[in-house]
Amino acid sequence: MSQYEFLGKNSLNNLKDLIKDLKIKKIMIFCGKKSFHESSASELFKDLLKKTENKFFYKSFNYTEYQDLILSSNLVSEFQPDIIIAVGGGAVLDLAKLSNVFCTLNFDKIKIKKSAFEIKKKFCKLIAIPTTAGSGAEATRHTVLYIDKNKYSIESSFILPDYIILDPDLIITAPYAISASSGIDALSQAIESLMSKRSNNESVYHSIKSLEYSSMFLEKHINQKSLDTTHKMSLAALHAGKAINISKTTAPHAISYPFTSFFGVKHGQAVSFTLCDCLNYNYTNLKFSKAPFDLKSRFNTIFKIFKVNSKLDLIGKLNSTIKNIGLSTDIKDFNVKKKDDINLILSNINQERLANNPVKIDVDFVKAMLTNKIS
Repeated sequence: MSQYEFLGKNSLNNLKDLIKDLKIKKIMIFCGKKSFHESSASELFKDLLKKTENKFFYKSFNYTEYQDLILSSNLVSEFQPDIIIAVGGGAVLDLAKLSNVFCTLNFDKIKIKKSAFEIKKKFCKLIAIPTTAGSGAEATRHTVLYIDKNKYSIESSFILPDYIILDPDLIITAPYAISASSGIDALSQAIESLMSKRSNNESVYHSIKSLEYSSMFLEKHINQKSLDTTHKMSLAALHAGKAINISKTTAPHAISYPFTSFFGVKHGQAVSFTLCDCLNYNYTNLKFSKAPFDLKSRFNTIFKIFKVNSKLDLIGKLNSTIKNIGLSTDIKDFNVKKKDDINLILSNINQERLANNPVKIDVDFVKAMLTNKIS
């Protein structure tokens, strides 16, 4: 399914024309109550939505949660919108994407856990308008859903948004911590996509474009934010999303999800905990790669983008970036301090993403890596 993109300053102005051209009368808007107002979206939407009937759904959780999905899907069914607009970060976009298809299904927890459902259609067209530069959810046909704190991946071509609006005026006001976490998520997605066993020429192209932007603009976007740096990082996120839409992510994301659901760690921050460890593991074990490409060549591509000559230099540069944008690599800062905490994380690692890693990673390695972080 093709997408229509409106990118850059004042691109939100296209929304008014879209609503008019598509003869929209009823609009359902998904957003985060805080982020919607902090991003100035609420003010901009006042004029844009005057001539339509509107219904808002504000997400209740920091991640896409089953309880929200029930409420939002029911609201879509009841309100019968002509179009859905998702304005927010990755969790908002994922919730809107899911609601647009699940409102057409008879579903419950058990069916979702067992993948005992078939997505055959979406209710209506969906416009994705990110307020963070990071998740890339505007460009993906898959979503994350948490049920009882366990993460499930749901994928369908019907989930992919129909329109993308990337306006830096909506993104520049994102709080520092959210911008940093989102930015490192985009960077990690692009790196992981290059490592992914499912990558292909198209995903590699988008990964490289993403890393070219984030390697140059991530730190500036966090510490010297401007409309230009915000626009560049939104492009980094968009290309990262297009890359993982094909390849999906690997070990750092697989390990990150229980940090978010059980310890409340922001997603990108959680990914950053193990990004360098996993890169080190992959490089050290190049000869055991199961990927259908030359893994060393992919590392050389990353070295070139980051202007480094070795694995150690790359890891040093990435750790420096993580520190410079204000993120912590110490899991103890997030109350992960005991062996029981590590065991909780180990028992909830996403095995699908872990299996995507080019070199097989077993639980013993992850356990040793995380235990070392609390010792």
